[in-house]
Amino acid sequence: MYRKYQDQSSNEAKNGKWYGRVVISETVEIEQLAAKMQDNCTVKRADILAVLSELGPTMRDLLQDSKRVRIPYLGAFKLGISTIGAESEEKFTNQNVKGVHVLFQPSSHKLANGNRVKDFVDDCSVMELPKKKVAQNTGGTGTGDNTGTDEPIENRP
Repeated sequence: MYRKYQDQSSNEAKNGKWYGRVVISETVEIEQLAAKMQDNCTVKRADILAVLSELGPTMRDLLQDSKRVRIPYLGAFKLGISTIGAESEEKFTNQNVKGVHVLFQPSSHKLANGNRVKDFVDDCSVMELPKKKVAQNTGGTGTGDNTGTDEPIENRP
């Protein structure tokens, strides 16, 4: 689902143009993920929670040991760095490293025509989030919460 929005930035090429932005309907936490996974396999929720809880710290250790972590059907993770240039190899030190970040490469597969498709978006369809109807008798937005917005309640802070 997406919602349309009009760019109001100072960028002249974009200002006033309309774009789409994905709408997140909810955030799924580890407990919900484990419950869903339990429905799809023979492993119990508690065992899945134990494994998933250990995944983050284990990946952190491996990534910080300059390893790439590949998870089937998910993708590969590795660390990257942001640096500033030095005049020579000898002058390049740890002080030139300005940041460390995680790079994620989603798993993909090749189609018969030779194109690669990321597994997470294969067969994905898009549609605009339906607009809420304004309630005639309340003068509200139809969300029932009188906040004056048509954004779904679960998307608000």
